[in-house]
Amino acid sequence: MASTRADAPNASASPNPLKSGRTYVLVMLTLIYITNMIDRKIVTILQEPIKREFHLADWQLGLMTGFAFATLYAVAGIPIARFADRPTTKRIDIIAISLVIWSGATAVGGLAQNYIQLLLARFAVGIGEAGSGPPSQSIIADHFRSSERGRAMGAFALASPIGIAVGLALGGYVAQTFSWRAAIVMVGLPGLLLALVFRLTVREPVRGQADGKRAGEAVTPSFMEVLRTIGRKTTFMLLVAGGCMGAFTSLGLQYWFPSFFMRSFGLTLGQVGLWWGLASGTAGLVGTFGGGWLADKFGKRNPRAILVVPAVGMALAMPFHILAVTSSEWHVALILLLVPTTLTTLWIAPNMTLNQGIAPLAMRATIVAISTFLINMIGLGFGPMVLGVVSDMFTHAYGNNEIGLRYALLAISPVYLVSATCFLLGSRFVARDLEKLPGNDAEPAPAKA
Repeated sequence: MASTRADAPNASASPNPLKSGRTYVLVMLTLIYITNMIDRKIVTILQEPIKREFHLADWQLGLMTGFAFATLYAVAGIPIARFADRPTTKRIDIIAISLVIWSGATAVGGLAQNYIQLLLARFAVGIGEAGSGPPSQSIIADHFRSSERGRAMGAFALASPIGIAVGLALGGYVAQTFSWRAAIVMVGLPGLLLALVFRLTVREPVRGQADGKRAGEAVTPSFMEVLRTIGRKTTFMLLVAGGCMGAFTSLGLQYWFPSFFMRSFGLTLGQVGLWWGLASGTAGLVGTFGGGWLADKFGKRNPRAILVVPAVGMALAMPFHILAVTSSEWHVALILLLVPTTLTTLWIAPNMTLNQGIAPLAMRATIVAISTFLINMIGLGFGPMVLGVVSDMFTHAYGNNEIGLRYALLAISPVYLVSATCFLLGSRFVARDLEKLPGNDAEPAPAKA
């Protein structure tokens, strides 16, 4: 992780360079990630007014909120991460420039006069946000040893539920009071100031210092070498598979819950923004940080536990999801959805931790980008759009878009079990695939076949 300009001594001169300014930088990276999530998720609470103004079908909403963003986000992430993995690249510059791009594109979306213009703005948001995640996680890994990394990544990942809660509550209130356009412009502009503060107060860290290595010791590997490396890591393959299905549930399905509450129970934008934003944000905070805490606590003794915990969480989430979307009372549905919303975020911090743990130092940002590409293309890209298509099919069959969306949420719920199975299978290979680095406090136990 980076250190601040004011309190970051030279790594070689400091008795403990890992401690120098790392809390400040973790906070700054988390604030940037919160901005990332607000700008990404605010359109979910604004779907219904946008649908009415532009006369859209559900599949078009799914394309706008999911595929349009995820395509450019996922595709652009890999070359950006390759650039970030070069020893001479300043990752803080990549993050600052990316923040300017996606914040500006978000605000411009509020000026869109038709669906195509809004779609193009969301494409631009995806390109900008692609430059944030992989470099940020790589920086965090440079200041936190493997035994601390789960909690650090868990704290960083808290930005997701916080951003979702703020985006939903703020977006719902502003859209109901003014307009959906005002809501988008208002959340986009503050990112420009945050980018300036970040660039002026944060320095590039010494790469690999938390693991007792230096990036300059090795030549930057080719992309094919990276692919061969992850191809040998069974954990990575199953982690990504589980993450894709997990994102399909935690992103794909939950993008539609605001519309579900409005159509099924007649709630207003402000009501959904407040109640669903508060509920999903709280549940996400508990699940995200809990996943990182559990990964550190039980992963030390048995690395398999890092993925067993999210596997159990995904399996337990499905029945509560079914009960929620078949409920006839919105208070009951909201309370029931707290359970799957908590459990389906348990995998996020372990995913970040394992991506850094199984990756050789010179491949960290690239491996995160590959994981991000696959998870976002399938989970975020296709999740909202597929559910929108299924919703349109049921709506056409029953002549009612409330029934159509409710049945679509039911039809796709078995994805929870697919994700659980992938995580459980992947847990068998964690100990074998973890990189043996000087920064690790303990050798992992042998993997069991």
